[in-house]
Amino acid sequence: MNGAGSKLCFYCIEYKKAAKDYPLNYAFADQEEITPRCYLHWQYECDSCKSMTHFNGIAWCSDCKEFTCLNCADEHMVKKKFLVYDYYYTIDCKKCNKPNPALDFAEFNGSHPFQIGDLIPKEDVVVWMPINTEEAVSNQFPNPSWGSIRVESMGNITTITRLESLDEIDPKTVWDANAPDWAGKWPKGGDFNHKHFIIPEVLRLLDVKEGEKILDVACGEGTVTRHLAKKGARITGIDYSNMIDYAMKKEREERLGINYLKADALKISEIFGKESFDKVVCNMAIMDIDNYKALFKQVSEVLIENGLFIFSITHPCFSVPTTTTVRIPRDSQRNEDKIRIVKNYFEKRPTLVQWNPDSVNLLYFQRTISDYINTFREVNMVITEMSEPQTSEKLKEKFPRDTYIDMEMIPYFLIAKVKKVTEL
Repeated sequence: MNGAGSKLCFYCIEYKKAAKDYPLNYAFADQEEITPRCYLHWQYECDSCKSMTHFNGIAWCSDCKEFTCLNCADEHMVKKKFLVYDYYYTIDCKKCNKPNPALDFAEFNGSHPFQIGDLIPKEDVVVWMPINTEEAVSNQFPNPSWGSIRVESMGNITTITRLESLDEIDPKTVWDANAPDWAGKWPKGGDFNHKHFIIPEVLRLLDVKEGEKILDVACGEGTVTRHLAKKGARITGIDYSNMIDYAMKKEREERLGINYLKADALKISEIFGKESFDKVVCNMAIMDIDNYKALFKQVSEVLIENGLFIFSITHPCFSVPTTTTVRIPRDSQRNEDKIRIVKNYFEKRPTLVQWNPDSVNLLYFQRTISDYINTFREVNMVITEMSEPQTSEKLKEKFPRDTYIDMEMIPYFLIAKVKKVTEL
């Protein structure tokens, strides 16, 4: 191991995970950063613009004996698995237009100027001389060295697992497993977000009138149904998981006249008939339902003309699994130390989320906002109002750790009022 620093080079460590014969060099730059780097993996001067550029953004032309950076010529992506990556860039030589690989791939295929003798390192570093690069291919992608994953590993405790299909898991089983934990929150008045952000907006948009017939789809343990029943509405709650067992138990303990039914929400028009409800509500459940398009069609069918559908979901742009939040340091209790990382807004695979090592998995189905809007149009429904609850000064003062520099900056939830119409 050679070099001037006291820490090992970040890139040397990562590359050695994929190539056992890769040498480890000491870092001479970024000593206090999370990616200290050796001279080999530092910056190189472009012969055209004279700027210093990260080694993965500059290429060497062995014919012209010159460096060209990505700002001085066209670059092209090539898909190939090597070391800890699954692609590399080529950059056209500024002088002869020949495409050459950026130095990270050049090192892998043995065409780096230090390897072929075009240049000699000015600092004391051991240059890797790959013998059989096919043995040095990592099959783990995305690799833990990637930027967002690297940052997550420093503080994140939320595990996000994408599934290829629902053949790998039964959604009902997931919710049955969560039933005891979720139901245990409500005797205490519900969790923080429901009490202060979700339920108030759901009730505002529903604007319940006495005697209205309202269906609560995926009612769970009956939080919303009990609120509505106390306002004089005629309430029916339906859910296919064991969550509804807790709702039925609560109804036996406190009679509010709620009709609960353990059944599939995707069959409500068969169960209740068409145009049988004035309003339908679905609280924090659509992101947990696989076939949301079929659900919206069913909701449209059971609503009367001009009937309303109010739903709440985790925000498609700012909540897990689209994004995740880490704290650095991981044990910090200050919101200034929270970092939000975007995973993938357009990812559509079902996703298991484990909030911490002791919690049970939750199953999410991620969609874009346009997915919801366009699907409503297909079933003669239109969104008339949307709400993205933001914290208040009063809540920040009373619950600073839950809201300050957090829910005052981005919304965690999206709540919408949808109207059934005859024509769009």
